[in-house]
Order: sequence, then C-alpha cells, then structure tokens
Amino acid sequence: MYKAFFGFKERPFKLVPDPAYLYLGQSHEDALGHLNYAVRQGDGFVVITGEVGTGKTTVCRMFLEKLDDSSETAYIFNPKLDALQLLKAINDEFYIDSSPTNTKDLIDILNRFLMEKKQQGKRAILIIDEAQNLSTEVLEQIRLLSNLETTKAKLLQIILVGQPELGEKLDSFELRQLEQRITLNCHLNPLTCKETGEYISHRIQIASHKNNHLFTKAAIRKIFQYSGGIPRLINIVCDRALLCAFSRDTRKITRDIAVLAIRELSGKRRSQSGFLDRNPKPVFVLIVLLMVLGMLLVYPPVYLKESKAVSGHDAPVVHKIIVPQKKVVLKKSRPSPKPTSTNSIPDADQTIVNAMAIPPVPEKQAVIWKREDLEKLFDETNSKSSRDIAMKSILGLWQAKVGLNGFLLEIENHPDYFVLASKQNQLNVQKFEGNLELVKNLNYAAILELYSAKSPAPIFLALVKVENDHLFFEYDGKLIQVFKEDLFLFWKNRFYVIWKNFYGYSEETQVQNNGNSVMILKRHLQEIGYSDIILNPTYDTAVRNAIKDIQKRYGLGMDGIVGPHTIIALYNESRSLEIPHLRQAL
Repeated sequence: MYKAFFGFKERPFKLVPDPAYLYLGQSHEDALGHLNYAVRQGDGFVVITGEVGTGKTTVCRMFLEKLDDSSETAYIFNPKLDALQLLKAINDEFYIDSSPTNTKDLIDILNRFLMEKKQQGKRAILIIDEAQNLSTEVLEQIRLLSNLETTKAKLLQIILVGQPELGEKLDSFELRQLEQRITLNCHLNPLTCKETGEYISHRIQIASHKNNHLFTKAAIRKIFQYSGGIPRLINIVCDRALLCAFSRDTRKITRDIAVLAIRELSGKRRSQSGFLDRNPKPVFVLIVLLMVLGMLLVYPPVYLKESKAVSGHDAPVVHKIIVPQKKVVLKKSRPSPKPTSTNSIPDADQTIVNAMAIPPVPEKQAVIWKREDLEKLFDETNSKSSRDIAMKSILGLWQAKVGLNGFLLEIENHPDYFVLASKQNQLNVQKFEGNLELVKNLNYAAILELYSAKSPAPIFLALVKVENDHLFFEYDGKLIQVFKEDLFLFWKNRFYVIWKNFYGYSEETQVQNNGNSVMILKRHLQEIGYSDIILNPTYDTAVRNAIKDIQKRYGLGMDGIVGPHTIIALYNESRSLEIPHLRQAL
C-alpha cells in the first residue's frame, strides 16, 4: 500500500526470513562464528538458544547458505515428532531410505550413509530448529545418534536451536548425559538500541537502494523501548509506523508516529501504563508497603502498647532503651546512578549503573612458592591445562555462569582461546605488554604468561591479589604467594586482562556523530569526578583532556582516544561496578 509513497521496491519489514535483508548484530555474528568454528573442529553437539523473535532461524539459514559442497545437511524445522518419526525425517532430509518402520533399520541406513560421506571427506550436519518442543524421549534418541562415530571423529554433527526453555530442559537430571556432550552453547541476545537503528536503516536501504533516514532517532528509541530489541517486534512496529505515516501523508517517522503505531498494536492502555508493565518492581514495593501498613494498624508494635499504658494511673514503669543508630553519610559529589543493562549500549538518557563491587577473593591460607616450586609447575602441567585452570579462576571472580566448553581445550593459539572463552561468558579480553606497575595500575585480576628456560611453551597463572612485593595467584583452588623477584625469572611482561564492557563502548565512541555513545561517556566522566564536562553529543576538548588525564594516570598512551586499554581504565575508575580488583583500595 505504501511502497510507491516511500519509493520502496518492496516492503522493508516483512516477517519472512529473506536473506537479502539479513542484518547481523554482535550476538548473531558471535553465534555464526562459533558455529563455523565448531563445524571445522568436528564437534558433536552445539546448542543455540534465544528468545522468540531474536533471529535464531535467520542465523541457521545464514549458516546453511555459507556451507560448501563438502557438507551434507539435514534441517528439521518441525520437531513435534516421536523418536521414530524424527529418524524418518532425518533420513528424508539426507535423501536416503526412510521406509523401515523400526528404529534399528533406520539407524543402520543412516550409519552407512554417514560412513560413505566420511570416506568421501564430507561432513554431515543435522540442524533441529524449535528444539525446545522435543520430548525427553526424542532428545535421548538424539543423544544415541551422537554415538555414530569412528575411533577418531564423530560421523554426525548435531545443532539444536530453540528458546531458553531448551537450556532448562537440557539441564534436567534425566538429560545429564546429553548435556555433558554439548561442546558449544550460544545464546542470542536482542539487538541493542544502536543496533536497532542500524537494523532499521539497513532494511530501508535494501528496499529503496538508498538510506534517506526515514526514522528519527527519537522514533528509533521509542521502537527499541517497545520491542526490547527483538527483530520480529521491530519489523511489526516499523511496518505499522510506515502505514500510519502514509495515512497522514508524511514521509518522516517521528516519535509521535512511532507512539501511534505502538498504540494501534498494543492498545492505548498499554501505551499509557507501559512503564509499570515493563517495571513491575515499583508496583510490588507499593503493595508490600501497603501490606506492612495494614499489619501495623491491626497489630501495633509492643512499644506503642506500652506508650498507651503509661498514660493510665496504674501504668507500669517502662525503661526506655536508646539504641544508637549508625550515621549514614550521603556523598553529594556523585549522584546515585540508575542501573543499566550490561549486555547492550544504553540510551543517552540512561544514567550510569549502580552496583555493589564484587567481593574480594575469599581469604585462604596462602602457600608460599619459590623459584623451584615454579620450575616444578612447568614439569607437572602444560600450556593448555594451565590456561584452562587460570581462565576458570578468573571466570569465578567475574561470577560467570556459562563456564568453559570442552572444545576450547583443543585450540592451539592461546589468544584465540582467551577470546572465545571470554565471549562465551559475555566478557572481553585484552592482551598487554607491560611491567608489574601497569598490572597494579589497571588493578584487574589478570592472567600472566610465564616461561621457563627448560621449555619454549608457556604456562598461565591467574593473578588475583597484590600486596606490596608479594603476588597472590589462584591455582587449582589453592592460593599461592610468590615474591615478585622470583616471578620476574619467568615472566616476560605479557598478561591478559578479562573485562566486561558494561556500557557498550566501541572504538567509534570518539566520533562526533556518534552522539549516543558520547553522551554515555560524558555521564560516565561526570560520575567519576570530571565536573566540567557538559552534556552534549560532541566529543569536545573537555572530554579529550579528561581521557588523556586518565591515560596518564594509568601509564597508557596519551592520545585522548577511547580504545580498549582506556575503556578498561574508565571502568576501573567507577567504584560502583562489579570488577574483581587486585587491590581493594585504588
């Protein structure tokens, strides 16, 4: 209806998964990268989860399109089948005989087919979409399919795709054997506000071969607020917004048009009370307060009854006990910020997150290690096992829930290992070349790369605490104390910092037209004490000087640019963020 009015060759926000309109957010790119890596490595089981409408099927189709002729695939998109029906469907997808009516014959046929493909140097991949609908019996059958293997490799790689309920089902006691075989587990997050704007612009550009900025920034923020970054909801509300604009003969989608479209989709009541719908906590607190007030009226506290008794002639003597109260001091220099999501770039009108700091490493009795103890460690362990132990220690400090998947152990390249292990846990990693002073300035728990004269291969230790000239490492559940002079015999000034990008900063933050990120940066600088910062979307001299000041304090290059090293320092300046520090006081 509105195609000619806006100059579209077709509707840009159709709900069908058209590859021509594919836009990959960071979460989608990560999932595709992990899928491609898992296939190359020959991993048996991969699980991808995500909320409804986050683009799971789109990722699957994109993955399938990029496979070459060396791969044979079976794609099951209707998994509401019993075990026998599923086996028939798999054989059908591989274009092999599915006529037998018993499980054994179907598996035998499938096994012969897989062996033939293996001899031809081809991979066989089974993708099951909407896998949260699979019954426990069928999932157990899928586990048995993973037993089809040679002595060196799996014959069938299985990818399960589904909603978060799939993860909950796989965590059950009945499916523990299947859960243990999963080598890669990815979760698709909704788009961020920035990605939502890019997604809308991308689809309009494909539909009209030009990007004429139909949607204003305010409209995009409103659409993001309504959709939560879910691509399917973005499509629905954008399509309705274009229709509303067409009916009003306007070629610009403003905030008012977006609000109108949302009202038509969800009803006026939801639009008016959307804040409470999305934020039920205030309502819950109000209800609790009313209940408490009611209880006080019905059952007044004892001291109120005693006060009434005092007013009578026969009142007993009541001794008043004064309990000293701790004085609470409010710091005026730093207003309490509002919490924000750590998984997406917040809107410009959001304030900085306010959270309690991660508690320090629990005090353990440290075991003192000297040079000979470190030498012994090189004899008893290797690079892969030591980096795995070190990474687990750091993830424990970050309170990461995903942990490490088995396929990571086979990665030869150490930086690649740390990147993938961090991404699986929604964290980042940065490699540094610097002395102990830089490690102490950054004040993050870090992984140090150590070398022995006896071996060219490094080992890795997780540095969790620094006290004067003593360094404390966590290794396999033990706290190890090492004097710095002993450490310097093995350390060549290379270390890795695992960090969280709380506010979604990117290397484009300093670009002036990236107003949303600059506003967040300025609020962050204000929060850490730079009071001369003026809130506007320009990366001005005051911001550049503040960044240089921070870089100087941390021993970084003073270029005034917000790169990864500077972002780590910025977060370290915020006392309220959840960061495992080496020292409790900065």
